[in-house]
Formats: sequence, C-alpha cells, structure tokens
Amino acid sequence: MAHVKGLVLLSRFEYLEKVQGPAVFRDFLKKIGTEETDFLRQPVDGANLYSESLLAKVDQLLLDGYFNQKQEEFQKLGEWNARNLIDRFFNLYMEERNPIGFLEQYARLRGLLIGSGVMTIIEKAQNNILVTIDYGQNIPKSVCLSEQGFIYGAMELCGAKKIKIGETECAASQESMCCKFDIYYAT
Repeated sequence: MAHVKGLVLLSRFEYLEKVQGPAVFRDFLKKIGTEETDFLRQPVDGANLYSESLLAKVDQLLLDGYFNQKQEEFQKLGEWNARNLIDRFFNLYMEERNPIGFLEQYARLRGLLIGSGVMTIIEKAQNNILVTIDYGQNIPKSVCLSEQGFIYGAMELCGAKKIKIGETECAASQESMCCKFDIYYAT
C-alpha cells in the first residue's frame, strides 16, 4: 500500500464534513497540511496517487481528534462511503441485486478506485464467501475497518441481507499482510 488514490482520502474528508460540519472540516484540513501541501488551496484529486503515510496521518488525526478514539467509526465511514459511491461505479449490481457481481467488479476496479491491494473472492458455499485483500505490507487498522464497512454497505445495497463479516486475518497485525473476511449473507 505504498500509495492510495485520492478517492480514499476524499471519502474520509467528505465523511468528516458531513458528520461534523464545514467549520470542523476546514480546521481538519489545516491540521493535515504541510509546507508543501495546503489542502485548503489545492484540493485532493480523486484520481491522483497519494502516499500511504498521508492516509495514516489522516486516519490517526481522525481517530484522535474527531472520532474520540472509537475505531468502529471507520466502519461507519466505509458504510457511508458505499452509499455515496455505489451508484456511480456499481449501479448495475444494485439494479440486478447481485452482491457477488459487485464484489467481483470491485476486485477488478480496485487499482483504479483504491490504488492498492489485490483482492480475491472465493465462494466457499452458497451465501458464504471469503474475501482476501493482500496489501503486501502491514496497514493501519482504520483501513481494514473502512474496507469492511464499505463491503458490508455495498453488499447490502446490492441485495444481500443479514450480512455477517468475520475477520479471520488482519494486515494491521504484524503476522500478516492480508485482510481476510469470511462473509455470510442471505439473499
């Protein structure tokens, strides 16, 4: 995860602005700015690549200063992001009520949307899949949680019900560079 697309950063920025308001959001942009980068004057471009260290800095500042140390807020961010992006990139799967089709397309588009991680999907049984995202390195827990939230929210929008995501491996630990989610759902 050496780089991430600006879309990842924008999702965090938009969530913060929506939840806490424009004044808080402007204050946040001032805090993450550097001498080289002033996000108030030069907004993030969703298609550009940004360093993983910037994402880690953004997530840590969100956790410490805005999410009251509640990591589960990143799952909410992911679900919110699904509701805001799914109709732009995956509306066919919403119309077809096809959560597996969504996951397969998300895996294919990952490089364009996220910029990091290789995602694979294995159908273990009917309505049970294993999702693996190989980042090739350790990641902040915030990234894992926002991924889970996005997958949960998007699958729900694509017709899945009673979704249960069980994390079996996490790239936020020193033992792995992959996140693995065992997902059960109803249709």
